[in-house]
Amino acid sequence: MELTDLRHFHNVATSRSFARGARLSHVSPSAISKAVKKLENELDVALFERTTRSVRLTAAGAALLARCERIFAEVAALRAEVAHAGAAIAGPMHIAAMEVLSIELLPRAIAELVEHHPAVTPHAYEMVPSRMVELLREGAIDLGLTIGGVASKGVRVIPLGGSPGVLVCGPKHPLHARGRVCAADLREHASLVPRFLGLEHLPSLDQFPDTHWPRRVGATIELLQMGVRLAEAGRYLGYFPEISVRAQLADGRLRSLRGLPTREPFSLNALVRADEEPRASVRELVTLLTRIVQSATRHRRRAR
Repeated sequence: MELTDLRHFHNVATSRSFARGARLSHVSPSAISKAVKKLENELDVALFERTTRSVRLTAAGAALLARCERIFAEVAALRAEVAHAGAAIAGPMHIAAMEVLSIELLPRAIAELVEHHPAVTPHAYEMVPSRMVELLREGAIDLGLTIGGVASKGVRVIPLGGSPGVLVCGPKHPLHARGRVCAADLREHASLVPRFLGLEHLPSLDQFPDTHWPRRVGATIELLQMGVRLAEAGRYLGYFPEISVRAQLADGRLRSLRGLPTREPFSLNALVRADEEPRASVRELVTLLTRIVQSATRHRRRAR
């Protein structure tokens, strides 16, 4: 028994006319007659008493009409309930993030999200962008957070903002007091270079202009936190998105070195599935992240 057939029957029963019922259902009179006949065959009862001048409900037809009212009310309530659930900021949310975003930005956004929406349960994972794309396509995660990244099949990119790169060193580094670098300094003093194991053929993840300013590689790292700590210790130069080392720059654990040509900022992006609208909780988290990134950008401009 199909809901459409019940609606056709309801329109005939309430209008007491197959012709008017057909107009209400936006179908032909023959189509609505077939729908009513199908119901009568399925229920094995006559629903209408038909004469050349009138259409009247049988007792079975009257019972079905009363049941239709309850069925349609349940359908309307179901739609409203599902729509409310889809709009509710609640439930589990699976987030994959590169460390650039998971150190500072993501914890701040999640903390604010769950403060206002405690029914949200975030699940966060460290992940490379290529794996994010795979899991988004499979539906295993709801959101990916990455530096760079472009739209690919099944995945949509939502820009969060940008963060300039900064060349930094710790207080014990020989260049700390000077506060500047030149091309020769980069060849003399060792730098940290972030690379993922097995992806050595890709450019370094810090987007450093190696072709114009060659540097001496002193260590390769995958974990951003490790690179920051090594730079703090004064052993290496590090090139990081400013937003990921803001706390260390503010309290003096790192110093930004001038002298490098101006570079394009790191692009911070959210990745979502392209074939469906993100859930309300995901949209809210993306909104919070965008606001935090833009606030950080304004703060840096004022500081300069």
